[in-house]
Amino acid sequence: MNGRRLAAFAASVGALLFLISHSTAMAESGPSFDCKAARTGPEKAICASPSLSALDRRVAAAYRKAMAAFDAPTQAALRTDQRYFLEARNAYFGTRDYELKSDLADRAQMLESLDLSPRPGWDGKWVSVVGLIEIAPKGRGRQASISTVALTMSHPVCDLEAGALPDGDALVVGGSPAELKENDGWTVRLTRTGAALNAELLPPKGGPDGEPPFCGHIPSIAGAFFPVRP
Repeated sequence: MNGRRLAAFAASVGALLFLISHSTAMAESGPSFDCKAARTGPEKAICASPSLSALDRRVAAAYRKAMAAFDAPTQAALRTDQRYFLEARNAYFGTRDYELKSDLADRAQMLESLDLSPRPGWDGKWVSVVGLIEIAPKGRGRQASISTVALTMSHPVCDLEAGALPDGDALVVGGSPAELKENDGWTVRLTRTGAALNAELLPPKGGPDGEPPFCGHIPSIAGAFFPVRP
């Protein structure tokens, strides 16, 4: 190879290495998605901010890690949970008191806190986009603490702390006679599917009569919750 060809080859290699390093730097500084396809307000704001892009990459990395570790039913549940997060993010963006940076940071922290190893039984903390369920032994039984919020502009909450009684393969929260009386017959039924905990708000026998007294005007105790590391 003569000098001219060698110089041209070296220039080509140098240009290629520059493109690779430039692309790598862009991937490390940009968000997890292609900004050319950004359509929503949050996506455009993330693309315009290195700090928001970094948070978006954290969310995406933690989500991918959890999806790779969970079983198929839990993957489907987490996919739904992530969709709810994105829908709420898009709906709240630009409204008063909404902070995209805090929302992304909270989501990243939640996904990074997930326990990706199989968890037997009920005890421990379980989290989702709407809130937290905590189950712990108490005496000869269990106690459940449930705190959730509806993904609406008014943010009505549900707060329930009650005993958790076994019912076959499920746990019924608030099922003792005294708790049934206090809560107008409303209970919460917990079941396990794969790695997730499923919550179902049950009306009193004979049909619902108003709202559960431990919830606001839009009850939010429903769906899958995911295990959190101790």
